[in-house]
Amino acid sequence: MKNYLETEKHLITLQFESEQKYLSEFRSGNYTLENPLVVENPYLINPLAAVICFNTDKETTVKITVKGKAVEGDFTHTFPAAKEHILPIYGLYDNYENTVVITLGNGKTSEVTIKVDELNVNRALYCHTTAEYFGKDLMVISTTTPLIDSCRTVGFDYAGDIRWMITNMQSWDIKKLANGRLLYTSYRTIQKPYYCVGLMEMDFSGKIYKEYRLPGGFHHDAIELENGNILAASDKDFNESVEDYVVELDRKTGKIVKSWSLLDILPREKGNAGDWNYHDWFHNNAVWYDKPTNSITMSGRHKDAIINFNYDTGKLNWILGDPEGWGEEWQKYFFKNVTKGDFDWQYEQHAAMILPNGNVFVFDNGTYRSKNEANRIDPEKNFSRGVIYKIDTEKMEIEQVWQYGKERGAEFYSPYISNVDYYGEGHYMVHSGGIATYRGKHTDGLGAMLLNKYKGEHIHLTLSATTVEIQNDEIKYELRVEGGNYYRARRLALYEERTNLELGKGEFLGGFGVTPEFMKIKFKDVEGGVPAKHNLSLVLEEDRLALRATFREGSEVILEFKGENESKFYSIPTVVHDVTAACVSFEEQNDNDFQFYVSREGISGDFDVYLNIDNKRYNTGYSIKL
Repeated sequence: MKNYLETEKHLITLQFESEQKYLSEFRSGNYTLENPLVVENPYLINPLAAVICFNTDKETTVKITVKGKAVEGDFTHTFPAAKEHILPIYGLYDNYENTVVITLGNGKTSEVTIKVDELNVNRALYCHTTAEYFGKDLMVISTTTPLIDSCRTVGFDYAGDIRWMITNMQSWDIKKLANGRLLYTSYRTIQKPYYCVGLMEMDFSGKIYKEYRLPGGFHHDAIELENGNILAASDKDFNESVEDYVVELDRKTGKIVKSWSLLDILPREKGNAGDWNYHDWFHNNAVWYDKPTNSITMSGRHKDAIINFNYDTGKLNWILGDPEGWGEEWQKYFFKNVTKGDFDWQYEQHAAMILPNGNVFVFDNGTYRSKNEANRIDPEKNFSRGVIYKIDTEKMEIEQVWQYGKERGAEFYSPYISNVDYYGEGHYMVHSGGIATYRGKHTDGLGAMLLNKYKGEHIHLTLSATTVEIQNDEIKYELRVEGGNYYRARRLALYEERTNLELGKGEFLGGFGVTPEFMKIKFKDVEGGVPAKHNLSLVLEEDRLALRATFREGSEVILEFKGENESKFYSIPTVVHDVTAACVSFEEQNDNDFQFYVSREGISGDFDVYLNIDNKRYNTGYSIKL
């Protein structure tokens, strides 16, 4: 009898089943204002959310108030008139009996109590601000070290209390879309160390409405364009290079409509930063579109460079950064410093953006503060900062006009990740998310990588993040969280005019394409199955087969699907590439751990799965129906 792999359900499917279950219970019962159906964590990944369901005889608006521990912590929202009310509830506290007040349009009220158990999650060491300044917003910080169980993506209110959380091991940036939903990374990976399947559109309950799957996956950053499309950092060919490719997605289909490869724009081996390597030669961590100049801006950590090129033609406009090592022919793209006073170039920077006045705002990590190894700054004497540069693209001149963080020295030093945000002239956010000390000393090591390096010595490793808001040069907000590193911070409102829970199953958009096949090959059959040393794992997902295993570098490995009438062969790359900057740690990995995925697009049939390793053919013991 064949041992068929069962299809592992996607989170979209699991959420739909959860939704159908509570809707069935609701619609088969008699739930009223006085006796509503309360469903905690309805979409499985946010324990601080719920839905409250009830019917009314007449159409009526409904106002809900999620009571805070103090009145300043109340969240209030009014939903449109209806008879059937399925109300998303956000902003619950853990380890607390939460009260939700429901008020109908005629003034009739009722109260619901929702008790949430205590969660294992990092909390604010401190949060210095006022309710008058911060209002009803949350500071959402996305985890970059989810290997630490308590380090999850969370949102803090004005008092430093956690009011929102995602339990999945998701990372990268979170942005609010024009429709009020969130743009967040997929929870599945496509290649190590951290490349994800794509992007997801979800709401604050954690419900996923769309997953945009990309052939080259997603990493670091994405933005919504004015036409609704999404500009996203992706990869073209993992075997050739990574983090040097950006794509535009059609929002309705998820298909790629335009793409740019930096290998066509920049030299691979000039102007190298301290963490440069051949495979990850640019390490893009930002995507920004500027409408007035019709240009795309990207941030190359491994070039110490922010670059800008024309959206239509891909022609390079300028490079912002230390020009050392670029050679004479590239100097025309660099700016000349005309600052009168303090000026520093940025090094291994993150999250570059173009401001409305054309200035460049970026988080300057400052890693090494030199392209020359002999002149590197000791991390105990280094600093990170948010910095604004004024650029004149006609004269090719640059002036540093604002900064925050240098005055704080090493305590604010993040050698990786982090971001800035612009709220208005003179009103900024600076998030230093990758602070790390080992045995009490600040380090240039990246927290996400140090977790693997010091597996047995975490007691000596301290990871933290500090988020600051500055208005007219006055600190108006400061949050510090210890116990992990946090990729980026975003100030977001839980409830707003566009808040609405749409029922129905989420969509799968885009795709991986058809996985290229390898030539037919004949290996020698070996009895006994795949040796345990290879740690083989096969998972059949709704849209692909996922293989993970351990191989000796350079091994010839072929995955074989043997059917009754035909067989399919897929070559599994076993080249180990240098990783000098892993911005996220989703799982513990060794150099010889490999991942490979076969898309289900273009395949149908009944197959036995074999693994051919260095001229030996092993029966995995599994079969699949596609």
